[in-house]
Amino acid sequence: MTPTSLEPRLNRTEWRTLGLFVVYVLSLSVVYAVGDVRLWLAWAIGAVILVALVLIAYNRSPPPE
Repeated sequence: MTPTSLEPRLNRTEWRTLGLFVVYVLSLSVVYAVGDVRLWLAWAIGAVILVALVLIAYNRSPPPE
């Protein structure tokens, strides 16, 4: 892509991946600040489930154009 291109630099999937990363880091920082073992366990389970669902959704969608 040339610097003068009018197309967005990131496509929809890349923006969603970036959003997922931001949510992951922010939630991890909250869990780290609290430091409760049960919260760590719940966060880890939630993160695995969320990433699995996102991967399933991305793999079911048609390939980008």
